[in-house]
Amino acid sequence: MYRVKGADQKEYGPVTAEQVRQWIQEGRLNRYSLLQKEGDPAWKPMEQHPEFGDLLTAPTPSAPGAPAISGGGNSGFAGVVADPQRAASQLKVPAILILVLAGIGAVLSVAGLFLKSFWIDAVLNAGFPLDGSIRSVLEQSRAAGIGVSEIFQSVLGVGINALVIVGAVKMLRLQSWGLAMTAAILIMLPCSGCCCLLGLPVGIWALVTLNKPEIKGAFR
Repeated sequence: MYRVKGADQKEYGPVTAEQVRQWIQEGRLNRYSLLQKEGDPAWKPMEQHPEFGDLLTAPTPSAPGAPAISGGGNSGFAGVVADPQRAASQLKVPAILILVLAGIGAVLSVAGLFLKSFWIDAVLNAGFPLDGSIRSVLEQSRAAGIGVSEIFQSVLGVGINALVIVGAVKMLRLQSWGLAMTAAILIMLPCSGCCCLLGLPVGIWALVTLNKPEIKGAFR
């Protein structure tokens, strides 16, 4: 008897070897689909189960929209074939863009801390018609130097972008779907330290791709 993990991350079974073979022939499972054999606590890709090797070497039709199979007391299983290579190719560009934006955000978080007085001087000396109260506030801020709030904001920005970088790497490696989703969400927020006009479309792109059943099912 076997248990099958679908692309929706739900477990189906126990089912017989014949039922598994039927799902392979119908294109609902492929060599990457996770299977747990009775008596073995580990989930292994189908290709590591030699009893199904003869079917995995033959081409099978893809049936992501096929109706659910029911019967034998088991939940219906409408498997969407999860192909890690295809999933990785679809996530490669948004993941790399997230990495780049997070790196920029981390640098800006640190640079903004040390360039505070430089930017204040640039504004004061630019010749803009500043109101007296605004000029006074800027001069006081320059004289105060780096404060606790600035340090906290810088550390927070670096920490958030570090988490985004970890999530983007997991996305590239198809590991930890939750961390990948976290990275896609955080890169859209202003607190990432990067321009949200750049992070917003990239984050939406990554979220849409990550939520496709065949992509989600390819994560380990």
